[in-house]
Amino acid sequence: MQIIGSCLKDVKDNNPKCAIKSLSQLVAVSEYVKLRAQYQKIKSCKRPCLSASIAIARRMGKGPYFARQIRHNEAYLLQHRGLPPRKSYTRHGHHTLLDNESVLHDVRTYLASQNLGTVAPRTFCHHVNTTILPALDIKATITESTAQRWLRLKLGYECKESKKGMYVDGHEHPDVIKEREVFIGQIFDRYERCAGRVHCPDPPDV
Repeated sequence: MQIIGSCLKDVKDNNPKCAIKSLSQLVAVSEYVKLRAQYQKIKSCKRPCLSASIAIARRMGKGPYFARQIRHNEAYLLQHRGLPPRKSYTRHGHHTLLDNESVLHDVRTYLASQNLGTVAPRTFCHHVNTTILPALDIKATITESTAQRWLRLKLGYECKESKKGMYVDGHEHPDVIKEREVFIGQIFDRYERCAGRVHCPDPPDV
């Protein structure tokens, strides 16, 4: 649950479309963990993991595939402290650039030269696209989302909140940031209200 809480904070930094999908996945895992704990206390429930995932999937209007995805996401969260990458990352092949030893070496050199707490996905992405890849004669680019996943999953960085009044860069317009925060904040408030009214359904027949 602590990992999910940390990921929920990270979700606020994503664009609204990605944030809604990630929020849905995190909420599903959160409710699954709580419901599984209740099912485990019921002696007649022989498969609490399967029963809980199916119940949550049905509650969210989904089927067996989503139930399997819930269980997979929980295992992935425990191991990587984040949700699995979207299929678009593997489709475009951006994430494989870091498997190049020269790219990895230059990336680590750049990160080591930065002051503690000043690494931002946007500036990191810009440096990779304008300095590291062209210097290696690699005709490719990465997105800011890919930069975030590199930092968190492959390079061991964690996203931390900055002190009030401090900014990591000035590339995002204030009105866009405010509108996004209000939109995501409304979703979080709605989830928190609904979470307080969660009831435990009977275990499904499986």
